[in-house]
Amino acid sequence: MRTNPFGLPESATDRFLREERERAALYRNALGGSAVADAMKHAKTASEMLRGFDFDAPYRGILDTLERDRKQRESLKHLTSNAWALSVTETARRLAGQDRSLLDQQRHLASSVLDTVRAFGASQSLVASAIASASVGETYRRVIAEALPRFTTFSAIAERMLVIDTLTLRASDEERETATAFAARTVIEMQQVAAAIVTAETDEETARLQGSLFDLVQSFFQGLGPNTLPELQRMGLVGFISFILTILGAYALIPQQQTMSPDEKAAFSSLHEKIDRAQAEHHRYHEAAAQSEAALLAKHQRGYLARAATLRDAPSRSGAVVWKAPQDTEIAVEERKGRWHKVLFRDPLSGQLARAWVYATAVTPLAAPLPAEGE
Repeated sequence: MRTNPFGLPESATDRFLREERERAALYRNALGGSAVADAMKHAKTASEMLRGFDFDAPYRGILDTLERDRKQRESLKHLTSNAWALSVTETARRLAGQDRSLLDQQRHLASSVLDTVRAFGASQSLVASAIASASVGETYRRVIAEALPRFTTFSAIAERMLVIDTLTLRASDEERETATAFAARTVIEMQQVAAAIVTAETDEETARLQGSLFDLVQSFFQGLGPNTLPELQRMGLVGFISFILTILGAYALIPQQQTMSPDEKAAFSSLHEKIDRAQAEHHRYHEAAAQSEAALLAKHQRGYLARAATLRDAPSRSGAVVWKAPQDTEIAVEERKGRWHKVLFRDPLSGQLARAWVYATAVTPLAAPLPAEGE
């Protein structure tokens, strides 16, 4: 295991992929005919059927899920600002510009994801019928309920980036919608459909809404095309692609039914293969991204915040607030200007690197930067 540049016990990439594997395992257990699915199927009461995956905080119903979603949206408002969005966008552009291998991995992953999404589009009716025949409509609603907070996080990011796109990022006044605006609006609409799925009262309504959700997934990736990954990275939404691959993986893991024809079984096998390939490309992309981030951070002195501090977009107390960072936040000092330090940090909302200015007295250095090659 590599040493994380910020001194974490596991690298950001390893942690990210581990969490996604855990989520995929939960979905597989719920929809894949495993022991957990069997236990849920044979549960004696509806309350047992609806117990949450997080056993420390059992699922207590649709209203609780929606209330949690509302509270999460309120809390995210305090993490997002125009200055925050611009700091994520600026850092993402710099990372993409310095590493040719990362751009190559972006192209590979974008191509793989588009291929997977097209395959799901061709098999959408098959997937819907498999959900119905497997009698997992209620479980599917439960899966979406568990995923709703993450939908909410990505929706909050998209809303802020949409504001930034409207105010500052557009190159002209043309009416044509930019890729950023298109992506942001689609992500926001996905969150709204997911919330509707959670409150659906019948399997028929669930099936109709999940079809709408999948149509949005299709339009999202096909609309952005080869620019999907760079655009999502600049928007702070690069983690969204992993989230969607996990959701698609849940569809593909629905157990094959005995009533399926040979062609239907072959279509499901093809979906499995495409998901596996997309996940493999996804892993390689995050490995490349982690190496690019490590190369950037290695040039600068590492440290942490000795106290809670306000990060700003300029070396001045009048600078717009990027983030109110807690004590012990890991940082790397990129530049010094008077009593201010420009630092790189891991943004808690998007999971990406961002940069901002902080008052020097809040920074405690850890070590000098590594020497560059040839020095």
